[in-house]
Amino acid sequence: MSPSENIQYDFEWRPLNNYLAVQRITPPDMRQGSAAEPRLPSEALYEWIVLNGRSPLEGLSLGEHYRLSDYGVAGLALQSAGTVGEALQLIKTNMLLFRKDIRGIAVRRSSCDTVDVDIDLQDKPDWPQSARLYHANVLASAAYAVFRDLLLGELELVRLRLPERNGDVRAYEEYFRVPVYFAGAGITFTLPEELLEAEIATANSAVFQASLALGSKAFNTRVTREMGGYRQRIVALLEVLQDRYPSIAWVARQLKVTERTLRRRLADEGTNYREVLDLVRHDRARQLLRDERLRIEEVAERLGYMDTSSFRHAFRRWTGQCANDYRQARLAGKTARRQGER
Repeated sequence: MSPSENIQYDFEWRPLNNYLAVQRITPPDMRQGSAAEPRLPSEALYEWIVLNGRSPLEGLSLGEHYRLSDYGVAGLALQSAGTVGEALQLIKTNMLLFRKDIRGIAVRRSSCDTVDVDIDLQDKPDWPQSARLYHANVLASAAYAVFRDLLLGELELVRLRLPERNGDVRAYEEYFRVPVYFAGAGITFTLPEELLEAEIATANSAVFQASLALGSKAFNTRVTREMGGYRQRIVALLEVLQDRYPSIAWVARQLKVTERTLRRRLADEGTNYREVLDLVRHDRARQLLRDERLRIEEVAERLGYMDTSSFRHAFRRWTGQCANDYRQARLAGKTARRQGER
């Protein structure tokens, strides 16, 4: 592979340079010669900033310069996710791919009404303590900025844990606006459990699926794992296609796998593409049959059936009753509820 074929996008170059511009700091030349292990320019620049920081508290200012738009397609996926919980699944995937300083991210229940988002940091044994604390502050502040971006600034934390005591706690509590305590080696954001179900103002399911399809193979593999497997991923994809039901070959291309691999993965999950397609069509059929304006023939056409009889046969297989009986039962139930409300 030629050097030009191994080029990586350097997502973190912009926030680092914006920070330096605001601070009026001129960095040294970060161009590398023939290093045995070449790094992205931002990796070398970030290390220089951290090792030359005057105080760990400065890391909070640097973290403020990170935005969702700095993470490319993954950032677009985060902005278009439906809920905070869904976005957190992507944050776990995204950060592990683009942030080598993070060993792992976990979401766990911490009480009956709160959840903890644990950020496990990679060890930096060759860095002095002040640099490690500076680095932790950057990651905490950057994560805080991402949460605020998702919720348009309406973020209410319960508390925050940072590694070791690295200054006056009041400065941290004023910055994050919650109680802060110091312990361990990682970072923990404690959130109200109900926040996981909070809708994101910029949610757009079609953009969400399109942005996932534009991501790399590695990104899609991680996303699929976080979403609960290929079956669930395909269901989410088909639900936003507006009554279009593509071939398994098309779906495989969107998920960045071969058709053969997708068939094998679905078999491992105890299903196949036809069964997943039937599941989505079944749910959609019930929605369409509730619309009294649509004839059965129109419902069949929207679901991609060449003839109405094929749809009728499929619906009976799914539910054990014919489509007309299902519709009449729904309409009768609706009428009874209306009369009961009078």
